Amino acid sequence: MAVRQGRTRLNEMDGSGDNVFVIATVTHIQDLASHKPYQKGLLRDGSLSSDDVRPFVVYDPDIKLEKGTRYKLNGFDHPYERFDEIQLLLGEGAYVEAFEK
Repeated sequence: MAVRQGRTRLNEMDGSGDNVFVIATVTHIQDLASHKPYQKGLLRDGSLSSDDVRPFVVYDPDIKLEKGTRYKLNGFDHPYERFDEIQLLLGEGAYVEAFEK
């Protein structure tokens, strides 16, 4: 696992486990009835085709993302083998900042 320098586009995520910085908009939210993860949803940025999205999961109870909001996010490029998907994992203390509307 490494820290990628600069911004990572969602289409560049490959499940490497690297620490990545992304800028993306939340398009869907699923609040989970479990203690962890606390939230799951979908992200988009300009690098993805019009029908493509990247899942995210939140493991910090203090982080709550909102649908339709664009964020600066620092998390992990995480492979979730159970569903064969690549996720942005936001763990304890992850950096999350909403862009001003």
